[in-house]
Amino acid sequence: MGRRWTGFLLAASAVAATTLGAPAEARASVLCPGNAICLWHGQYHTGTRYVWTGGYHDLPGGFTDHVGSFRANRSGAFIDWASGKVCHPVRKGDYGDFYLRGFGGKMDAVGDRC
Repeated sequence: MGRRWTGFLLAASAVAATTLGAPAEARASVLCPGNAICLWHGQYHTGTRYVWTGGYHDLPGGFTDHVGSFRANRSGAFIDWASGKVCHPVRKGDYGDFYLRGFGGKMDAVGDRC
C-alpha cells in the first residue's frame, strides 16, 4: 500500500508541476491578439495593457519608460528617443516577463521597423 501511495503522490506532483506553469503562458497568449504586440504596465503580463497592431506610435503616457512586460505576436521595433534613436527589433514569439529593468524602462515608441 505504501508503494502505491508514494507512486500516486509522485505522479500527482509531476502533473501539477507541468500544469502550473501553463496558465500564465496561456493567459498571455489569449490576452494578446494575433498580429499584435502587447505591452503591459506590470511584470508577467499584469496591469494595464497596450495593444499595438502596426505603424509608428508613441507610447501612451503611462507606458513611456515604463513597460513591465510584453508579448510579440508579430514583428516590430521598440524605440527610445532619449539620446537619439535607439531601436530594438522584436520578432514574432519574443516576450519579456520582467522587462522594466531592460529596454522597457527606456521605451518611448513602437514601430514596424528600426
